[in-house]
Amino acid sequence: MKLLGLVVDARPIQAHFRIPHSSLLLETYPFPPKTTAIGMIAGCMGFRERDFLQLVRGVKYGVIIEDPGERIEEVSAIYKNPYSPSYPITRVSLYKPRFRMFFLGEDEIIERAYEAIQDPVYVPYMGESESLFYPPGKDFVEIVSVEEGEETTLRSVLPGDAKIKEFKPLRKRIQVPRMYEAPVDFIVKGKSRRAVYGRFIAYSGGFVELEEPLKVMLFDGEPVFVF
Repeated sequence: MKLLGLVVDARPIQAHFRIPHSSLLLETYPFPPKTTAIGMIAGCMGFRERDFLQLVRGVKYGVIIEDPGERIEEVSAIYKNPYSPSYPITRVSLYKPRFRMFFLGEDEIIERAYEAIQDPVYVPYMGESESLFYPPGKDFVEIVSVEEGEETTLRSVLPGDAKIKEFKPLRKRIQVPRMYEAPVDFIVKGKSRRAVYGRFIAYSGGFVELEEPLKVMLFDGEPVFVF
């Protein structure tokens, strides 16, 4: 059965997707986590928190790191008072990365998201409010047909249990496959919010050959693992 999918070409000037298990070193994921990507779409649509949570659970997401960008490190110190120790904090950002983000959901949601990202209610940003989303051109977003498939050759972020047989570089600047725990949902109780994490393998600058076929969605023929 043919479905509708949304493909977004994202090329921010800078981006920071904070890995939360850090304090003095504010590291970044090399790709927008699902909660970040869906949050950007929800903001474009003008959704509030409850609608955002429904969108996170109702829309599937996948991503290809087309270009990891350059790592930028900013060092700062938090000043409290003259008698408090000063600890330097290092924040890592990505300079001019490029991501292809894939979204799969009900046709009505995909069509609304397509319109909203071109005329957003709130300014879209990539992870943090100062990391603005910049459309690279008029064709930065498109609706494509999607169907189910299986594939052993992929460029997208993979599930953590995928068994890689070989990573094949295509460019000089690469990121070899590495495991990450990234947020995929939130558990909300009253005013508190707790993230739910999934395990993923991210890489860039090439493609992987898997030992076994992986169930994927074909976005206009492009195999992408979605979650």
